[in-house]
Amino acid sequence: MPELRHLRYFVVVAEELNFSRAATRLHMAQPPLSVAIRQLERELGTDLFQRTTREVKLTEAGRALLDGARRTLAEADRAVAAAKRAGAGDLGELRVGFSWSARFETLPALGRAFSAEHPDVHLLTQEMWNADMHSGLRSGAIDVAISLCPELADDIADEVIRTERVIAVLAAKHPLANEEAISLGSLAGDEFVLFPRELAPRLHDMMVGIYRHAGFEPKLRSESFHTGWDLLLWADAPVVAIAPRSVAGELPEGVVAVPLSEPADALETRLLWRDEDPSPTVQAFRSAARAVYDRDPNGTG
Repeated sequence: MPELRHLRYFVVVAEELNFSRAATRLHMAQPPLSVAIRQLERELGTDLFQRTTREVKLTEAGRALLDGARRTLAEADRAVAAAKRAGAGDLGELRVGFSWSARFETLPALGRAFSAEHPDVHLLTQEMWNADMHSGLRSGAIDVAISLCPELADDIADEVIRTERVIAVLAAKHPLANEEAISLGSLAGDEFVLFPRELAPRLHDMMVGIYRHAGFEPKLRSESFHTGWDLLLWADAPVVAIAPRSVAGELPEGVVAVPLSEPADALETRLLWRDEDPSPTVQAFRSAARAVYDRDPNGTG
């Protein structure tokens, strides 16, 4: 198989039909160019040029080779360009796991920002519970995760990309549903919906800690908060819960969000990835996340 550099030399000579001009275009001396063309002809077992003292012409074999050589070089150039773009994080795919709350604001904002800068990277997203994200990252099922108060591990790198104030989520018929703001302590007598601890242990514990910080131990109902939300079961249920502020933009029917006057607790959203992963696409996604949320100097969106 001819070397690519020999094919490049051949194409330039074929276009110039003059070894001197071809050598000038290739920024090389004429004798090495002539040697390279002779090597190519010996490898192919046929002459590619008719040479006289007055002119250089392509042979039938040379004309047969020219179009194919151009296609081969163009394809090689495209492959090299694609490799460079992939190496810069501009090509390929990125598999993103995300927790439930990220779907409301965080994931769409990051997806838009990343795709604007890297339009040829295909984002594949998958909603996951926090407890499943580490195994997904370690197995390679996902490349990066966006999670509210995720589990932490030594082999999983992470960084906080935003924090959000906590709000109360109440049934529209709750006595405090129409207040401009309430204290969390004013809900101490209610029963709260949360989710099974095994699905997101750290987030569960942080939410229970917020209740305790407000001065009471929450009474938890058996229903799962997320299931009730997704299946639109809260319209006729006595729902009381806390959640990050971003969920307030897409409330199910029969549910309202009420700001909390105190305590001013916040929940963090982190980006996670394999600690040893040098992927430029992951690094590009991290940069996009920082660009989106560095605009909020207080980090309390």
